[in-house]
Amino acid sequence: MRVAVDARTVYSPARRGTGKNLIDLYRRIARLHPDWEFLMFHRQERLTDNPLSTEANVVPKAVEIKGDRWNLWEQVRLPAAARLAKAAVLHSPANTAPRVPLVPLVMTVHDLLPLDTFPDAPETNAWAGNVARGTRIARRIITPSAYTKGRIVVRFDVAPEKIVVNHWAPDGTCRRVKDPILIDEARRRYGLRSGQQYVFGFGAADPRKNTRRIIEAWTALAPSVRARLALLLVGIQEPFLTEARDLARALVPEGGWSLMPFAEEADLPALMSGATALCYPSLGEGFGLPVLDGFACGTPVITSNSTSLPEVAGDAALLVDPTDVAALGKALERVAADAELCNDLRARGFERLRAFSWDRCAETAAAVLSEAA
Repeated sequence: MRVAVDARTVYSPARRGTGKNLIDLYRRIARLHPDWEFLMFHRQERLTDNPLSTEANVVPKAVEIKGDRWNLWEQVRLPAAARLAKAAVLHSPANTAPRVPLVPLVMTVHDLLPLDTFPDAPETNAWAGNVARGTRIARRIITPSAYTKGRIVVRFDVAPEKIVVNHWAPDGTCRRVKDPILIDEARRRYGLRSGQQYVFGFGAADPRKNTRRIIEAWTALAPSVRARLALLLVGIQEPFLTEARDLARALVPEGGWSLMPFAEEADLPALMSGATALCYPSLGEGFGLPVLDGFACGTPVITSNSTSLPEVAGDAALLVDPTDVAALGKALERVAADAELCNDLRARGFERLRAFSWDRCAETAAAVLSEAA
């Protein structure tokens, strides 16, 4: 069977969650089905990084369209390429899909969060229309959580049996780093002192990632706590990076915080493993992969008590109201002061990981692709 994949996120220079997930997923599907061929369509003129190069049956294919406007690459060029390649099925893995896919379509809908964040924006309405069309024409829909499945059923009136919940698993590169030298090297590369304790988190300009409240909760800690527990947030791009630094500087002029752009992927295991806690109080997630990454690194996790995050975290994290700065601050104080709590959360996190496997995820996704084809 030949599978066509919209793989733009896999080969993006700044790879976020969807791209990382697809790498882990298709690496395993390719090994599970060595007789299948996977055509990974993307738009990079020159590939400087091919994370799936170890799989002989995974082939990156650069395709382009001149004068691209109105999202014609996704709507016209991608389905045409899939049809010309005689693909048995097309996988659109990032919430949207071509209006006319030309081959059987499997669509992954991670979340409906734009409807919550900017519900009245014209671009949100256009996006929702695309998702609605995709859910109607797709033969199967994959979603990473029961929470998102429920929202799709209600919002777009989709038959529940058409949707398959397929939980992700931790990033394949995430592992617990125990070498203090490696942790200290990573610590210093991201603006912290040698041996300094810190809370780690992923920031972003997107209000959903709750960067401002993380900063406000940390800066509200007692000075004695902040003196021994720094704050490190990565993934914050300009112009919001300057704004976030100005906020932190106004609240705590003496420093103790480090707000940075994207971290190198190779540094993330050491950064998470060395942290006192991973602080991930997102306002909304379709899954929340960083929670599992924290568990894999043996890091106590603080996350939100809403959307899909309790479904992922179970009883292995501290759950807080993400809109309550005081509650978030209390959670930070608890992990800073209670070593026994941290050890318990660490053990629960390792146990929780047993419920999430890339092999199982790949088997489920492969079955869905085969059924659709």
